Amino acid sequence: MSELLASQIQGFVTILNPLTLLFLLIGVCLGSVIGALPGMGTAAGTSVLLPLTLSLSPVNGMVMLSGIYYGTHFGGGITAILLNIPGTPGAAITALDGYGMIRRGRGGAALGMSQLASFCGGMISTLVLTFTGVSLAAYALKFGQAEYFALTVMGLLLVTSVTGDFPVKGYLMLLFGLALGFVGLDKVSGVRRFTFGNIFLTDGISVVTVLIGLFGFSEILFTLEKDAADAYESLRMNQIRVRDLVLNKKDLKDSLPAILRGTVIGFVVGALPGAGATIATVMGYSYQKNKSPNKDIYGDGAIDGIAISEASNNATTSGAMVPMLALGIAGSSTTAILLTALSMYGIQTGPQLFTSSGDLVWALIASVYIGNILVVLFNIAFIPSFARFLAAAERFLVPIIAVVCIVGVYSLKNRMFEVWIMLLFAILGYFLKKADFPALPLVLGLILGPTAEAAFRKAMIQSGGRFTVFFTRPLSCCMFAICIFAVIF
Repeated sequence: MSELLASQIQGFVTILNPLTLLFLLIGVCLGSVIGALPGMGTAAGTSVLLPLTLSLSPVNGMVMLSGIYYGTHFGGGITAILLNIPGTPGAAITALDGYGMIRRGRGGAALGMSQLASFCGGMISTLVLTFTGVSLAAYALKFGQAEYFALTVMGLLLVTSVTGDFPVKGYLMLLFGLALGFVGLDKVSGVRRFTFGNIFLTDGISVVTVLIGLFGFSEILFTLEKDAADAYESLRMNQIRVRDLVLNKKDLKDSLPAILRGTVIGFVVGALPGAGATIATVMGYSYQKNKSPNKDIYGDGAIDGIAISEASNNATTSGAMVPMLALGIAGSSTTAILLTALSMYGIQTGPQLFTSSGDLVWALIASVYIGNILVVLFNIAFIPSFARFLAAAERFLVPIIAVVCIVGVYSLKNRMFEVWIMLLFAILGYFLKKADFPALPLVLGLILGPTAEAAFRKAMIQSGGRFTVFFTRPLSCCMFAICIFAVIF
């Protein structure tokens, strides 16, 4: 223990170099802004800025990239709350209650809670990473394809908490999302499916494109039905100042248990390679809804819903670093980029990373502690200014949001096809909302479906086609038992 603390202290000494701190500040600020921009996302933002860091020293470059990584998770909830446009897929759950609180005139509390929950989730999960990262990595390796399939099935079953007042409609949207997940190149056999000869569908339908269409651009269609000033009256109701971000005692009492639950769920799920923030936020949100004192307004302005989704979303960043640092395994697409950066610096990744490049590893972990503080301070200054800009430009918000959505989607793959897909889902989202069909189950089905299918087929291939593989392995058997229990009760 004393050796571990000494290593971590040395990491802080390395980070407190003024030049390193400057690159860390640049990274978290860029990450926060990128996270708030629809269409960019964590992986895209990190990969675009990767070439800029290659001329830096390994410590400065990796610190800046990691700052971008967790900064985007902080920023993703800002536009989700203010405009109902999730900046990242992990912020889709935040939009449910965040935008509801904006309409209720409690935008300051919603944004304040998003930052507090993100900060707590990031700091606590990093503390767990510091003391248990190496040992937890060994348990993460016990997750085979059977366990991943069971985990995604659990995630799909938990969608019952976001089906709204008409569960059947929610289940239909979930099935529609699962069907959309089959479009594109089969990850196991390499065969094109449901592309109808269109080469642009080979990569499948982008989750970010669907998110922006269903949640962002569809709001524009509703706005066109009435005066823009009336449509965005909620922004005038939320003249957000720094002091408005301070939470009252009731908000803290309702949300602190949710923050702790979200942190645990986010870190554990994040440590599983390939699981991701979306599964963590769905699991956390579903669990919290059953425990919440605000059940009557869940999905339309519950502050503890924001708390658990943001805490679990940000805790996955430290969780994903467990297999990356301890084993050299990419736990997410962004950590794969970070591993690529390490290789470009000539650093050998894998189990020997802690011994061969311990100074860099502990500096990287120390940067997460300091970076979480810096990104909160930046957002406290950034959010009121951004909210005032939106309120002042309310009559021009329709074209502004339209341009942001179109440019964001186009930047994903630099082609107009993505824009047409986004517009198609915007129209679909408009009519779904008119008919009281929840859009979120569709998105969750699109995200979790391909993961579940790939894990199922790989598990069957590895077991020689025996279905018993899902029940003879203790972890998967336990998770399926939980699924059965959830279906019955």
